[in-house]
Amino acid sequence: MMSWHFTAQTNKSLALFVLMFSFVDVSANQIDTLQEKSKVIHRIELDVVPSTILHTNAYLKGDNIEKRTMNHAFTTRLKYAFHPPATSQQAQMYKGVYQGIGVAYHNFNPQLGNPLSFFIFQGAKVKQLTNALSLNYEWNFGLTAGWHPYHETDNPENRVIGSKITAYLNANLYLKWQLSKQFDLNAGLSLSHFSNGNTTIPNGGLNIAGGRISLAYYIHRPTEESATLIPRPTFQRHITYDFMLYGAWRKKGLMLGDKAVALPKTYQVGGFSFTPLYHLNPWLNVGISLDGVYDSSANLYIEDYIVEAGQPANDFEHLAQPTFTKQIALGLSGRAEFVMPYFTIQAGIGRNIINAKGELNGWYQVLALKTNITNRLFLNIGYSLYNFQTPNHLMLGLGYHFQKKKR
Repeated sequence: MMSWHFTAQTNKSLALFVLMFSFVDVSANQIDTLQEKSKVIHRIELDVVPSTILHTNAYLKGDNIEKRTMNHAFTTRLKYAFHPPATSQQAQMYKGVYQGIGVAYHNFNPQLGNPLSFFIFQGAKVKQLTNALSLNYEWNFGLTAGWHPYHETDNPENRVIGSKITAYLNANLYLKWQLSKQFDLNAGLSLSHFSNGNTTIPNGGLNIAGGRISLAYYIHRPTEESATLIPRPTFQRHITYDFMLYGAWRKKGLMLGDKAVALPKTYQVGGFSFTPLYHLNPWLNVGISLDGVYDSSANLYIEDYIVEAGQPANDFEHLAQPTFTKQIALGLSGRAEFVMPYFTIQAGIGRNIINAKGELNGWYQVLALKTNITNRLFLNIGYSLYNFQTPNHLMLGLGYHFQKKKR
């Protein structure tokens, strides 16, 4: 039974991995034919990220088999990226933008393991400070495999990592110093989060913070003098409408009496969003979303039962599923999107307003990564929180743009 569960979990994670990396395959084919007259710029980069673990729970603070605080974290990353041609409209609209794929090796305490991450990433220039120095940002998103996760007998104290495969999220703010036409030296801050998205329990998650130092090598990067710039294209404000269907799976924990219990069942989640979006400029969209959700783990309850004299109560055996109507809700949320080539990052805050009862009564937060498959269809990988702190569920979806305009 345990072997089957691990195989099923691994297959789900691999499916998510294939979906995620299809982003890059789609992206590489979307360069406009008019831009191919100028060469795409390629970049290879090696990062080292000495870090420290942020102590967010008792296990990391010393409630572990070694009885000591966990601090050690060191990451090495190897990345490939491509930039649009320097003479392209895309390069003029989105200064310094790049995107690509990478692999990372993480060195932690033995109880956590030394996992590998496979990820996509994107970054761009925030501000040019001098001719050779600029402030930049970068995000990474992927999967991390090879943890030493929670195990009821072998690693029972580990409430941080509950599965061998987790999501990997990373954000960087760094200074880029152009040493020459071919080389850059980069240094800055790096924050990382590892979580299984509530697909298994425990799901405490791991957060690390550190400094990033990297060396990047460029192929076909032109000098400022050799790059013939073209005017930035004009942008017309407009409204589009996005409709998205999503689904996911999740685990559930409950307090039964005075004891926290992880339920063995895997629960299904599904929903939709309909979002009119006002495009303020090439980088920012805002709107209001109508959100529907079905969560088969919502509002579980204990049936009334009789406990015989001298016998202990057993709430677990009397856990019941409510009717379908008590596990659906409709809400409204405000949405904002940060738009870049190939990828859009969406954030939202909302509240259920229809059938908002029990566990469906509260605020929810959404963070998602979107990428276009075609001019109309897009993929969505997102996550939802409940009341700004409680892990909720993944949002793996397919969406459609109405009145989509080409930029």
